[in-house]
Amino acid sequence: MGSDILNFVSDKEYVRRAIKNPASHTNLPEGLPSKQLLSYIDNPAMEFWKNFQEQGGLILRCNTSQERMSNIQKLAKSQQYNFVLSTHPNISKELEHLQINHLNAIPANSTVDAVVALSTTLVARNGSIGFTQPISRFLTLANIAKDVIVISRMRDIVPDIEDALVKNRKNAGEAGLEFLTPTHVAAQPDNDQRTAKKPRIILLLLSENEHKNQ
Repeated sequence: MGSDILNFVSDKEYVRRAIKNPASHTNLPEGLPSKQLLSYIDNPAMEFWKNFQEQGGLILRCNTSQERMSNIQKLAKSQQYNFVLSTHPNISKELEHLQINHLNAIPANSTVDAVVALSTTLVARNGSIGFTQPISRFLTLANIAKDVIVISRMRDIVPDIEDALVKNRKNAGEAGLEFLTPTHVAAQPDNDQRTAKKPRIILLLLSENEHKNQ
């Protein structure tokens, strides 16, 4: 699997069969080997951290909700975002509190500088991030903005895509999963290689004790 993986799992027949008999269903979307053929991952968190960053992703560790919001504010200022697309009502509230210009939908023939989304699936094997479509409210998170800012938690890391699909079936039923994997792009606007087709992925990774530390 290359660093430009973009797999959208939406085969309804596949999902229906998996839900009816998840214990015996081992078929995966084309091009994804069963984890039975892959080496065991002893430390999924460390593996994800390594693979995500090696492929060009940026991880900002957040120990509190205040630290997460501070990182968003710093990004908005340093990267000179004019408009940010929010994909969740809670995100919209935080952006409003931070006085960051944001939209809940992209107007026709318009663009945004960054999109902020939630993810409950981080895949250690290839450093990809999974998005459940009803939660993100978008057909795809690709081709929207130069920066994709993702909020997720350490506990959402799973070893393989197969584990991600099983988790998604339990939590979201027939909803599809889109997987985005980072690519290497320039970090600063004055040497900008980022495009909506080749975005920079920034992960705000919340610690297990985030709620306790608020």
